[in-house]
Amino acid sequence: MPNNHDSRLAPKFVVRLPQGLREEVDAAADAADTSMNTIFVRAIRQYLDKQNRQDLLLDALARAAGQDEVAHAAH
Repeated sequence: MPNNHDSRLAPKFVVRLPQGLREEVDAAADAADTSMNTIFVRAIRQYLDKQNRQDLLLDALARAAGQDEVAHAAH
């Protein structure tokens, strides 16, 4: 039975990197004693988490602004 956590079975995605970026990622992976793949996955997760937090904040601000407008209209 295959291990569900076996990264060799995970979907693959080819990325074209700008000149020099591969070397930077390789150096970061070496410094963190991890793989380049892990560096990429962490970076993508951090980016997506940041986008989600921004969306939540913007939604909360929009709701607060809408409630503020209703409060001002009532006066």
